[in-house]
Amino acid sequence: MPKIFFTAVISATIIFCSSPAWAHEKELLEIIKRLEARVTELEKQVQKQTKENTPVVAAATVKKDTVVATASKEPLSTAPEIKTTDSPDLEERVARLEEDSIKAHREHHDHSSSVAFKPSIGIVLNGGYRYSSREHTHIRGFQIGHEGEKGDSGFSLGESEIMLSANVDDMFMGNLTLAVVNEDGEDKIEIEEAYIKTLALPYGLSVKAGRMLPTFGYLNDKHIHSDDFYERPLPYRAYLNNHYKDDGVQISVVLPTDFYSEIGGGAYKGGGFPADTDGDSDIGSYNLYARVGSDIGDSQTWAAGVSYLHTKVGEDGRYDSHGHSHSPLYFNGKDKFYGLDFKYTYSPNGNNHENEFALQGEYIFRDEKGSYDAGSGFKEFNSHSNGWYLQSTYKFHPKWRVGYRYSELNPKSAPADFVGTLLDSKGHDPHVHSAMVEWNNSEFSRIRLQYNYDASDYKPDNQIILQYTMGFTSGKHHHD
Repeated sequence: MPKIFFTAVISATIIFCSSPAWAHEKELLEIIKRLEARVTELEKQVQKQTKENTPVVAAATVKKDTVVATASKEPLSTAPEIKTTDSPDLEERVARLEEDSIKAHREHHDHSSSVAFKPSIGIVLNGGYRYSSREHTHIRGFQIGHEGEKGDSGFSLGESEIMLSANVDDMFMGNLTLAVVNEDGEDKIEIEEAYIKTLALPYGLSVKAGRMLPTFGYLNDKHIHSDDFYERPLPYRAYLNNHYKDDGVQISVVLPTDFYSEIGGGAYKGGGFPADTDGDSDIGSYNLYARVGSDIGDSQTWAAGVSYLHTKVGEDGRYDSHGHSHSPLYFNGKDKFYGLDFKYTYSPNGNNHENEFALQGEYIFRDEKGSYDAGSGFKEFNSHSNGWYLQSTYKFHPKWRVGYRYSELNPKSAPADFVGTLLDSKGHDPHVHSAMVEWNNSEFSRIRLQYNYDASDYKPDNQIILQYTMGFTSGKHHHD
């Protein structure tokens, strides 16, 4: 915008100079030359200050309006004579703009220094009540992590979170998310995420480093409290312990296409389920992904992605002690996960505040190679399995929404050495039907009622869940 303004001013000056009212051509050319030099220098300052997020552009816009309005009121035939002994009116305005830009930069620098250490703070309170017709259930045919298990019956705090984030400077931002959880009757605070991320790299490049939720599928890099249902679908519970988190670095690039397209990948320590290297390796897992998406007219959007995740387990084995009456399981080997995901939304004229229909699904294939120990020593267990889910939600009122989801797993039949263990599905394909209705008083408060027909074990479990999710931040919000 500043460059367009200064070009317009120079063009207007040349037009004025071509009028018969201007007789001193040599003097005018010298004035224009000085103006061009001054404008070039000022443009460089504007570009530099714009990168530093200063309000100089706004200052320039005000001056532009003043100059254009003044110039438009002066007919060419009555333009005032330029005197070489005094600075022309236009040159004085440019000089004043210079002074205003310098002043704005200083004021912004002083203001930035005073707020540099005031991060945004957010808190999400998530809890409720669960009724289950069966006390203990297990996802048959799989070794799962603790977070992938069914929650306890009765009242619970759920997983509440405390989030802090802020820009470090013009190149980096930082984020810290702490999760308050209850495990085995004990309240704990865990580091959910703690990472830095670049802000201003060229060519759409972004780098994230620290503890994070790596990108895999549609849900893994999202926090559970933002989901459309109380718990994650079966493939995420069995394969990724609800969501896979790890320490490492992830690089992504937003490609210069007409539609949204992003590719990325990362390398990680391998400290989170399904990986478990116990520090035996510098890199215990890595991921690759690609995402695309676009609009269809004013009312429809779509997104799709492909993902790959490779994890490995160290010599000590991946341990699962949550089999209740069954023997604990140890796994040693590698897992490869291949994922496909999509989402389609429809909201009339793009107004999703009033109405919105969404259809979402994922398919995950796992190739597992290694050995399990179910109490009698490690024995080979190589298997292929897959899981998927399909869900739809419909907002029929600004404050009301309903949804349905079906999720399923297809495990491999257990070898003879593992008959009677948790890895023995006995031909049963775990599946869950979920239906929910929720009331959102605002975008920061939600109360949800959900019913699950959970057939992840041999005998079905009927579950009723009443959940609340409340979020608030240190910033100011305006409610409808």
